[in-house]
Amino acid sequence: MRAPIDRRTFLARSSVAAASVAFGRRTWAAADGPNVAVVRCDRVLRDGRLDAGLLGQMVDRAVMLATGAKSADNAWESLFSSDEKVGIKPNGLAGYECSTAPEVVAHCVHRLQGLGVKPDNIIVWEEQPVQLAACGVPLDQVPWGVRALLTHDNLGDTVTSERFQDRVFAPLLNEVDAVLNLPILKCHPICGVTLAMKNHFGSIGRPADQHFEQCHPAIVGLSGISAIKDRTRLIVTDCTRALIQGEATGEPQWYPGTIMAATDPVAHDATGWRMLEAERARRGMPTFAAAGVEPRYIKMAEDAGLGIADESRISLRTAEL
Repeated sequence: MRAPIDRRTFLARSSVAAASVAFGRRTWAAADGPNVAVVRCDRVLRDGRLDAGLLGQMVDRAVMLATGAKSADNAWESLFSSDEKVGIKPNGLAGYECSTAPEVVAHCVHRLQGLGVKPDNIIVWEEQPVQLAACGVPLDQVPWGVRALLTHDNLGDTVTSERFQDRVFAPLLNEVDAVLNLPILKCHPICGVTLAMKNHFGSIGRPADQHFEQCHPAIVGLSGISAIKDRTRLIVTDCTRALIQGEATGEPQWYPGTIMAATDPVAHDATGWRMLEAERARRGMPTFAAAGVEPRYIKMAEDAGLGIADESRISLRTAEL
């Protein structure tokens, strides 16, 4: 279990500014591009732990705002169907300290099963057993009847896309009909930020080999393969805890208390990048560009036609519970 955090510490570390002040003026902004939803709740931490019920409400509200649906049921029904195989990619790289919360994974699995998706048609994967366990899916006691797999034990063919070349998780290539991406809000010491697009470095055989030119060409190439580009239905990002400087692992440095959701990975990552920049500015820290790690891959992905990064074309929809 994740170590408890007292409520006073949580609230003291939370920054309303980054989620509500920086974005509040653009809530429900008219735009010709995709929706990105940011839902905040300062009560999501109770008795030192995440409140699973509130967290589930936050996820549902974010998915509603991202899809424009009038109810949570309609929102999930608009994205997934009972006869599909759904792949779930959380991010457990940071271990128990700062990985996709088990409560987020559990809620999404329950939502899929509520649609009639069979448990063995849900595949959750990560690189290492400890990473799956950190996200609430231990291999020795896999919950909910889903299939939990390790990337390196299930690699498929080598895929070449632009400057990316590597073997890719076989079920992603050959089995799943839809992908549910569950990253966490984090910085990265090489490419600046790691969100939805870079989360799929955990879906390939040799991620370390893809760090040339600060990862940017490889992230864009990988994001452009059809198994990811055409099958990603939803991104739900755990922003209850975040990393804003240094490595992509370790104890959380910021507690935004939010959930972010989108169907466009580029718009999603662009928004997450702006959230991190806003918090860094609030603390008097340099921009990612000034630090030499601007996440250039986000604009490169837009230029490649993979989504929208332009802030003026993204409809940011915020809410508080």
